[in-house]
Amino acid sequence: MFKARYKAVSVAAVAALLAAGVTTATVSADPAPDRTATNKSTTPVGEELPLSPQQSDQEAKRRQALEEVATGSAKADKSGAVKLDDDEYADTATTGTDQILTLLVEFGDKIGEAGGEAGPSKNQIPEPDRATDNSSLWTKDFSRDYYQNMLFEAENSMPDFYTKQSGGKYTVDGEVQDWVTVPYNEARYGKNGVEDEAYPAFVQDSAKAWYDAQIKSGKSPEEVKRYLSKYDQQDRYDFDGDGNFDEADGYVDHIQIIHAGIGEEAGGGAQGEDAIWSHRSYATTDLPGPEDNPQSGAPVGDSGIWVGDYTTEPESGGLGVFCHEFGHDLGLPDLYATEGAANNTGRWSLMSGGSWLSESKDVIGDKPGFMGPWEKYFLGWLDYDEVALDDKSHQSELGAAGDSGDLAEATKVNLPDAKETVKYPKPASGKHEWMSGDGDKINATLTREVDLTDAEKSAELATKAFLDTEKGYDFFFAEVSTDNGGKWTKVGKTYDGQSKKYIDISTDLAEYVGKRIKVRFHYTSDAATHGQGVFLDDVALKVDGKQVWLDDVESPDGDWEALGWNRTDGTEVYRHARFYLAENRRYVSYDKTLKVGPYNFGFGEKKPNWVERYPYQDGMLIWYVNTSFDDNNVGEHEGGGLALPVDAHAKPLKWKDGKDLPNTHQSFDATFSKSKTDKMTLHKDGAKTTFKSLKGVSVFDDSDKNAYWTAKLPSNSVKVAGTGVKITIVKDGKSQLVIKVTRK
Repeated sequence: MFKARYKAVSVAAVAALLAAGVTTATVSADPAPDRTATNKSTTPVGEELPLSPQQSDQEAKRRQALEEVATGSAKADKSGAVKLDDDEYADTATTGTDQILTLLVEFGDKIGEAGGEAGPSKNQIPEPDRATDNSSLWTKDFSRDYYQNMLFEAENSMPDFYTKQSGGKYTVDGEVQDWVTVPYNEARYGKNGVEDEAYPAFVQDSAKAWYDAQIKSGKSPEEVKRYLSKYDQQDRYDFDGDGNFDEADGYVDHIQIIHAGIGEEAGGGAQGEDAIWSHRSYATTDLPGPEDNPQSGAPVGDSGIWVGDYTTEPESGGLGVFCHEFGHDLGLPDLYATEGAANNTGRWSLMSGGSWLSESKDVIGDKPGFMGPWEKYFLGWLDYDEVALDDKSHQSELGAAGDSGDLAEATKVNLPDAKETVKYPKPASGKHEWMSGDGDKINATLTREVDLTDAEKSAELATKAFLDTEKGYDFFFAEVSTDNGGKWTKVGKTYDGQSKKYIDISTDLAEYVGKRIKVRFHYTSDAATHGQGVFLDDVALKVDGKQVWLDDVESPDGDWEALGWNRTDGTEVYRHARFYLAENRRYVSYDKTLKVGPYNFGFGEKKPNWVERYPYQDGMLIWYVNTSFDDNNVGEHEGGGLALPVDAHAKPLKWKDGKDLPNTHQSFDATFSKSKTDKMTLHKDGAKTTFKSLKGVSVFDDSDKNAYWTAKLPSNSVKVAGTGVKITIVKDGKSQLVIKVTRK
């Protein structure tokens, strides 16, 4: 079988998983502001949770659709929707104007099991001493008007950023609500280790507090619902399966909840590790959701409108964190390494450390830099010209990536698909078996009806199973529904770990004798390490000691509803789109921050909040996009990632003490250019190191896979494709870049 290696869970599966009480949520978090002088990842500790079923489904579908479009096997319609093989749809374009509902939330006096102190309330953040602190954002009054201006009305605001980022294809608008108070202190909602329950509780209590305030002000539930209707214009997950994503679905489309205090990603202030880390997630609760679209969530009082997807940011958050988290709300992943060693995306993207840039001398993070080209490609915003595989010589004119005018923003250089042959366990019998999928964040179900109305005493469902899962984190079990899939109850044992061979598993169904039921096999995996998953063969139903039926998985048209599961013969051949994106980064628009915004905390404990600034170099930045990878965690897959910049000057820069600079700084001269790099001076614990100017590199040549990667600093840069592609700078103008692409 030859296919793209993405597994999508259908919308029906999402509802079924929620009904079964599978209430995992995802957290996509803002990176911490790089205070160390090492290459340790900025992973948000305790925040890396599995995707919710909705988000897992949406992410898999969108990536599958983009890969099929990139490889020429599918096309998007005018609205950006792509029809997939299973008659479901993925939305690949983000256009128009989205409304964002913004809540302001203070914390109460109640203390829960998490302990901690009461609050905090608004305006309790101490004013920083500007003689020793030129990084912390602060204002005297974090009022509703302050946020309304910062987020939606100022010259540098979310609407302005996204209008310019998308080239006018997309923007946002919204209203900031007055401050309300939730019952508990912040520790109840922010304590590390319990985020999967605490974060949804925070959303639920915030939505209720806002609704109660509206009713107290004299509004009726009907008036509140009418007001919220402007924030419910989209069917984000295409629940009705018609491919129309522009219709109401009973959920607020976009909501951001600003909480009192400092975010944990910036140290948490007085709350420390009990502070909430800025993130995007789904408010998965034990409540069903709207009656005609039950996808769980938090009700907005009695309005009939619910909250599902949300973002949350701190009182002291700058524009960068709001734009970054909203990028997650649009479906973008973090491009910084969420586990292991830090990669070199650095300040080159909003979805990495670019969210912490600024043009100010007294604060970081109040004006972000732009996204890279892959993120714009993902959202349908990138204006690019394309170099086909059979095009041996191609010249492109690129405008500045931040403001390209009538010119292209990037050149997409297509590469041969990466082909991957994976050997799985052989079937227990015959030529085929069921496979659950081998990946992170899987929710896969295999369901069929079982008629036990003629059974008298006993019934059991037997199967041969092969398990290759992460013990303690990935689980396989059976479930039963007596109401046609409305609610599911786990039956029998839960299995995990590695069986190393096919084993016999039997699930007792005696409790359901005399009934017509649905039964399903269910496999879930977490967000990190995984094996090849679960394999099933020779599934049989025995009633009163006699075999009623046996499914040997040889027929493709069985009685099973497979969501995430697929038939396999034990060998799968996958293909993955690969390409280069060459862009022209110049100091224009929000990319002006690349010249004055990159920073270094270089003065140790004497001045821990003091930063020095230095410029990222303008020029041609080349990204290697390789969809063989799901992320940019280079500590787990050395030299490779989903979208990584090629470092034109890959030789490691070192501090005066001989240790490597963090990759965020290593990447400052990643661009290709005819001009020399700037001389730069930085400090480590107060000790000065000066880095001399380097000769510009005007030709990219991928003939040697390791040309821009070194084992001396394996987490920096990327191993290129090795296909003989050359990209030469013909003209290096002030804003225009002319490049020539050739192939061997």
